[in-house]
Amino acid sequence: MDIVYVVLIIFLSVRNSAKAKLKGQNPLLWGFMTLFASFVAFIIGEMVVVFAFCRDQFNIELFSSGDPKSRALATQQLADAINSNFLHSSTIELFGLGGYLLIRYVLDSKPDKKKPEVHWMDKMGEQKSENH
Repeated sequence: MDIVYVVLIIFLSVRNSAKAKLKGQNPLLWGFMTLFASFVAFIIGEMVVVFAFCRDQFNIELFSSGDPKSRALATQQLADAINSNFLHSSTIELFGLGGYLLIRYVLDSKPDKKKPEVHWMDKMGEQKSENH
């Protein structure tokens, strides 16, 4: 995860917070939910890329071995496999943006803040004052 992506997710979380405030929801809660959903979607994207596209580029059994050197080798192979192909890293980041979009969709489906109701008698008084 590079710094530009982190700044983008923070910016989008702030936008969701502002949208939640307009809807009468807790902005801090929705901001954290956006960060959390983006992080979880990012992890899911990594798993999809690793298990669907990178299985043949590294030995996955090395992760379960007790030897720290073999784990370090498997970690290096995995990092090389993801970083060597632009589509792999782009797919992972797009999954993370999908987490933001999911929270945005849920927030958009929430009802707007209710406007205070005006009694019909108050409306009648406004109409009379406009005529004079």
